[in-house]
Amino acid sequence: MEAKVTIYFHPSCATSHEVIRGLMKAGRLHEVRLLRINSLGAVNLGVLSVPWIVVNGVPAATDPVTSDDVIQLLDGIKVDPGDVREAFMNAVLHSSLASAVAVLHGSIEPVITRSLVNAAVRGPASGVSVDEAVNRIRQAALELFEGWRDKLRRALAVSFVRELYWASGGSITADDLRQLSRPEVVGLWLLGKGSLGRAALPFNPRGSAAEDLEAMAKFVARTASGLLEKVREEQEGIYSDKEYMNVVKSAPEAA
Repeated sequence: MEAKVTIYFHPSCATSHEVIRGLMKAGRLHEVRLLRINSLGAVNLGVLSVPWIVVNGVPAATDPVTSDDVIQLLDGIKVDPGDVREAFMNAVLHSSLASAVAVLHGSIEPVITRSLVNAAVRGPASGVSVDEAVNRIRQAALELFEGWRDKLRRALAVSFVRELYWASGGSITADDLRQLSRPEVVGLWLLGKGSLGRAALPFNPRGSAAEDLEAMAKFVARTASGLLEKVREEQEGIYSDKEYMNVVKSAPEAA
């Protein structure tokens, strides 16, 4: 029988690694269906972040999420998501796509989707009405963006460093990072991160998020060594985990 809980994941994702590892340790991995996202098929499936967890086809969780949370879903335990606005903003914060779109627009309005809200508030397990949650989030949209703006910038700065690490084959240095941490370079990356072609870009992308780009560039330049070490430790830890790699390599790709 097909598992009722499906986990869409990417091998490089630290939270995917932690969730899958935790399920392995608990002896529950065989109860979920793992699907690796490596193609645009993920767009058709509505996967907005990883890990993206669905129960009977309905978004039920996303980062931040733990293996214990997944076990609760498997066991049908009702959960309390707490304040739905905070739960949603945590989901945005942990999604580089959602964070990038929000910062480019200077608003969380473009990322308030039913699927992301449902995943954030653990809809199938919490019983929270997605319509009511969407309304509450929309009513507080301006306040939420301003309150979380600095956190979003910092999370995006880490993603920027991670992708430079990937692009360099892991050879990038802290000095390289400092040289590249200019607003126009960060802006180029942010425009690519917060779009699919031109989908999700602001009406006029030119000059978007100038204040945020300045802040992100300064943050990366100031903390280059620490950010790079964090990213290197994260990625080397994931890809050196042979047992995990064996599991994720054997997982089918989402189509």
